[in-house]
Amino acid sequence: MAFLPDYWVKLRRQHSVLGVFGDFRETQAFSCGERCLCLGMGLGCTWISVFVKHAVKATRAESIELPEGLGYHVDSLICGVSAGVLNVLIGKSLVKMVLKKDWDQSKGIKGQISTLATAWASILTFGSLAHLVFYCLSASDEVTSKVIAKWAHSVFMHMFIVEPMNIAASVAFAVVGAQLWERLTGRKINGPSGDLETPLLR
Repeated sequence: MAFLPDYWVKLRRQHSVLGVFGDFRETQAFSCGERCLCLGMGLGCTWISVFVKHAVKATRAESIELPEGLGYHVDSLICGVSAGVLNVLIGKSLVKMVLKKDWDQSKGIKGQISTLATAWASILTFGSLAHLVFYCLSASDEVTSKVIAKWAHSVFMHMFIVEPMNIAASVAFAVVGAQLWERLTGRKINGPSGDLETPLLR
């Protein structure tokens, strides 16, 4: 079980951006449209965190004095991390779990839960987009350019640093676990699917 091949497979399947253009057809339950909604929720969470951070920026400046260049990157990293926290608080992980289960094809309570999850994802995605547009139209050009730049930088930090690091950590944990399993049992786990090279029952 090698780290880099398994990491690349998981990155293509689980990353918010790569997953939209990756091998999602292998999992029809989680369609491209549903992946786009999850991506929109992530972008919306980042915008909310940037907007809230911008509103309380003066508090941070008064409590902790940092060099201007360092403070910019620290603020962006905080926004990227807080976006991940917001993803949990507003239910992004739960919504993604529901959408992956293909409950939209089911009747009864499962179908209703899937409809609610899709509706909530759509509201958050388009609601945050509407708020972003309204803010850009109402705020001054100088403030708008700074906040939009901060949002874009935070999106970059979250999508290309925080999220890949989280996926890498999960793969590393699985690789270490597979190596321990092989040493203890003599059975080898093949790839991210977790198949055993030696059958459990002979």
